[in-house]
Amino acid sequence: MVIKCKKPLDEYDYLVMFDLASHNTGVCLWNLKANRPEDTFIVVSNKVDGNFVFDLYQQLENLFQSIQNKGISLANIFVSKEAMPAQLRGGSSTVQTFIALAKAHAILDLYLEQHGIDTYDYVGVYPASTHAYLKKVLGLDSKASVDKKDIKKYIHDNYGLDTQTFDESDAVFLAQTLINSKWNKDIEEKIKDIKRHKKTLKMAKAIQDCDNQISSLQSMLH
Repeated sequence: MVIKCKKPLDEYDYLVMFDLASHNTGVCLWNLKANRPEDTFIVVSNKVDGNFVFDLYQQLENLFQSIQNKGISLANIFVSKEAMPAQLRGGSSTVQTFIALAKAHAILDLYLEQHGIDTYDYVGVYPASTHAYLKKVLGLDSKASVDKKDIKKYIHDNYGLDTQTFDESDAVFLAQTLINSKWNKDIEEKIKDIKRHKKTLKMAKAIQDCDNQISSLQSMLH
């Protein structure tokens, strides 16, 4: 189930955030009650030989079993991920790596659907959002440049996590961005859309329905 602008945050105990990749995927288990990362994982799938699609699916099975072994019910979590890029990035990116990343996204979406695990949405959090949020929390100018090293340092300084990989620290900050920034921004944008629609209405019942939706959304802000 997609929960974006539909369910309140307090219905869940944990967010599982993925920094998806075709080979090394970073994962953060974010404790929603404490509002901080509780654990990180690295999911390594075999893309050299064998069936990459099946292997990643099996690795997801192992990951979610590890989470359940901590005493966490899958009914009390929801999942999000870094958004799929809209186009090829520069540098070492190729069509093959782009396709492999798209497959990784599809595998995760399929796994969640088959196992009834809630997801924030099917898009995820764009890197531009995490970078803008990092600049904000660090008090940097919007034109400043930030990278994976800055994110890892922030995660270490604020949470004392010596994450082993950039993928894990990226996953942590993706989770923080979603919970502490994107969650409310998405709700506020939805409220604006409803208010714009409300101005076009004349029937009292339709207007009241809009007011009810706005009230419900406002209750989800945190």
